[in-house]
Amino acid sequence: MTAYRSTPAHLGQLPKLHVYIDETGDRGFSSQSIRQSPFFAMTALLVPGEDEWMIKTTAGGLRALIHDERPEDLLKPLHWVKHFRAKHPERRQRAARALAMLPNAQVIHVIADKSTLGQDYGLSLDGSIFYNYTARLLLERVALTAKHWPGGPRLVVTRLGAVKHMDHGESLAYLSRIRDGLISGQTWNVPWDHIKWPPTWEATSRDGIQLADIHAGMLHCALAGDPASAECARHLLMCKHQLRRSAGGTVMGYGVKVIGRERFVTSRTWYRDWVTKP
Repeated sequence: MTAYRSTPAHLGQLPKLHVYIDETGDRGFSSQSIRQSPFFAMTALLVPGEDEWMIKTTAGGLRALIHDERPEDLLKPLHWVKHFRAKHPERRQRAARALAMLPNAQVIHVIADKSTLGQDYGLSLDGSIFYNYTARLLLERVALTAKHWPGGPRLVVTRLGAVKHMDHGESLAYLSRIRDGLISGQTWNVPWDHIKWPPTWEATSRDGIQLADIHAGMLHCALAGDPASAECARHLLMCKHQLRRSAGGTVMGYGVKVIGRERFVTSRTWYRDWVTKP
């Protein structure tokens, strides 16, 4: 069993910030995998505790829309790749509108350009290391967001979507070593204690993970589309006001982190619109 420090008592009294995380793309580095999925990304949806009811009503409403003709399926989880295919543009539009209406939510994406991650990074050698490193960069930004949340600091309750063929006990062990400073020089000024420890990996039955999956799906469509076209990012852009920003309004490094070549994201026609403050 992994040993880790408990959350300091005084931080345990802070208002809660619920964070739901899911991933998109492929962690493989074979030539075929890179051709089929040139990126891997993890997305976090952050919602203050007092708005948690909106997560439930939003997910429940979308399930009712999707399963309208099969009411016996109303409790079946939503999946972007299954329920929001390109042949259902109206579903994508309604899902984006529903997510955009969450008033106090914030979103953070960590995106890896696999074509530029050579063996010198070490990430291309092991899919688990790649996943754990991406999760670490995402959780660092989650912790910083919680400390500086509008209205005062928060304590994060983190739930990640469980991933097939991943040892999440190993993931927790790695993240705990980072959090506890056991890997020298790896966690500068990150307020890890603002994340209730340990985070948990859960099935997609959790409403918030279903909504994080939709956010990740919209990102996937944008990144998999024609870089010269903004149409592929239409639904992603509907939620751009939720991107985490610095005090000066900067998105890159805050609400969007790129592992590898930043131009993989910044060279796209829709990027400037995405990061421009509404």
